[in-house]
Amino acid sequence: MIVSVVLVGATLAPALRGATRDSFPLSTYPMFAVRRPTTLTLDYAVGLTERGDRRPIAPALVGTGEVLQAGAIINDAVNAGPKALAPLCEQVAAAIARDREQGDITTVRIVTGTHDAIEFLTHDRLGREYERWRCRVVRGRR
Repeated sequence: MIVSVVLVGATLAPALRGATRDSFPLSTYPMFAVRRPTTLTLDYAVGLTERGDRRPIAPALVGTGEVLQAGAIINDAVNAGPKALAPLCEQVAAAIARDREQGDITTVRIVTGTHDAIEFLTHDRLGREYERWRCRVVRGRR
C-alpha cells in the first residue's frame, strides 16, 4: 500500500511543479509544455544567381558536413567582424566555384536574418535580413 501511494505521488509530482521545470525520470517535456516564440534570428550564408534568385548554401560549402557546425562557423565570423567575414566569404565562394552543381550562384551573402518560423515554413515568407558581407564567385581561377 505504501509503495503504491509513493508511486502514485511520484507520478503526479511533475504536475505540481512549473511547466518549465524538468527532471529525470519523470519529465514534463517543457519544450512542448509552454508557448514558445516563433521568431528566430540567426546568421547564415545565402547564394544569389545573376538574376537575383536565392540559393541555399550547403554546410559542406562552408567547410563542414554538419548544419549546426556550419552555423557556428558563420556566427563566429559575424561576431569577429570584417577580418573574419571576408576570408569566410571568399572560402565559401571558392568552394561554390569548384562545385559544378552550384554553377548558377554568382554571389555569396553572409547575413543575419530574423524570420517567423511559421510564416517561413507555411508561406515561404522571409523576414528581415541584414547583410554582413558579400563577395563574388569567381570561376576559372587556378
